[in-house]
Amino acid sequence: MAKLTDLGFLKGIIFEAIVSTYNQDGSPNAAPMGTIMKNQHLISLNVFNSSKTNCNLKANKCAVINFTNNIEVFYKTTFKEVNPTGKLPQEWFEKAETVNAPKLQLSDATIDISVLSMEPMGAEKTNFSCGIVKINVDKMYPKIYCRAMAMTLEAIIHATRVKAFVNDYKQEKNVNALLELIRNNSNVVNRVAPNSIYVTIIADLKKRIDTWRNKRESTS
Repeated sequence: MAKLTDLGFLKGIIFEAIVSTYNQDGSPNAAPMGTIMKNQHLISLNVFNSSKTNCNLKANKCAVINFTNNIEVFYKTTFKEVNPTGKLPQEWFEKAETVNAPKLQLSDATIDISVLSMEPMGAEKTNFSCGIVKINVDKMYPKIYCRAMAMTLEAIIHATRVKAFVNDYKQEKNVNALLELIRNNSNVVNRVAPNSIYVTIIADLKKRIDTWRNKRESTS
């Protein structure tokens, strides 16, 4: 079986992935989050207590970690409302072979995991220590690098914090700082990848941020 280091993992470094689980009604759920290698046999996830992923990990004790360079998948799993029905396309998923969890068919590689232990991290998050059940890697060609991928992913991550803070006037300074970072990300993307999917995603993201802010102003 392939090892975590074969995928590029380094101990203690956060790598972005999409974690997929089954909801209690049997429907698939997926959400981007950071994954950390503790050793060759263990991966650590720090998951918000308010998330479906947290609830599903506690209930099912397993998940699939999906790796992809498709930025559109990251965007649509972060903000479900972007999808036409407001939900992730069911045809994106199929059942994993070794755990009771769905996997994303668009993934370049997946890791089937089982929850070995969980520990509260204050009031907001829970740490899940997960054992490696199976690593699945398709035949992959080397990926050439474009800064637009990283910049767009950064913008998506910053936007999740904007959405969380936008209604809290005490967080106004943090929101403005995040918006400035998103603007910088956008400038880089427009320069290095004009007329690309990255430009389209950030433009849509900025419109959604404006909607969140306008909604706050209308209710204040």
